[in-house]
Amino acid sequence: MLNKIVVTSDFESLKAKLESEFGINNLRFFISDDFLLENAKEVIAEAYIAEKDEKILVIHANSFRTEAQNALLKIIEEPPRNIKFIIVTQSKNLLLPTIRSRMLIENNLTKKPKITLDLNLKTLSLKEITSFIDQKIADEQAQKFGKNELKELVGVIVTKAVDAGYKFSGDEMDYFFSLIKLADLNAKSHAVLTPLLLTIFQKGRR
Repeated sequence: MLNKIVVTSDFESLKAKLESEFGINNLRFFISDDFLLENAKEVIAEAYIAEKDEKILVIHANSFRTEAQNALLKIIEEPPRNIKFIIVTQSKNLLLPTIRSRMLIENNLTKKPKITLDLNLKTLSLKEITSFIDQKIADEQAQKFGKNELKELVGVIVTKAVDAGYKFSGDEMDYFFSLIKLADLNAKSHAVLTPLLLTIFQKGRR
């Protein structure tokens, strides 16, 4: 088995499948709401406990801190003997490109139309931001736009911003991840999208 990222919204079904396929004795689960540096250290410590048979470390969280992901980079790239990793997430955009590039990505989400972004982030204006958010509020009120779509949209906006040349610090990326977490707690779209787009707008004016 190769190290991989599994994108799914049904962790319990995946957990049952892994236990059936590999056996519970060959699996170690690290489950948290927010994957912190201390969680990464626990994973690394477990990885260095020698095993004669293959051992699979399964990491599942709703959000992943930048410093925690960076701490895992070396051991994912050069794992100890018989150690494999599975990272389970609801969106691959929660993970750093450096993590994604080192692992296979298996998408178990039900196929649905991808969210597109009808904003030019390079020439973003306050008027465009207001109009965009107003449209999302209207979609939300018409029950056409829910928390899963909002979380995906945040990921799309951040990815497009990086593609457009914006440079974000680790703290800024953590802030964006916290907005996804906020969306997961049923925050309204304006409370999530306003600070996100204003951060990008202000960075573009520097």
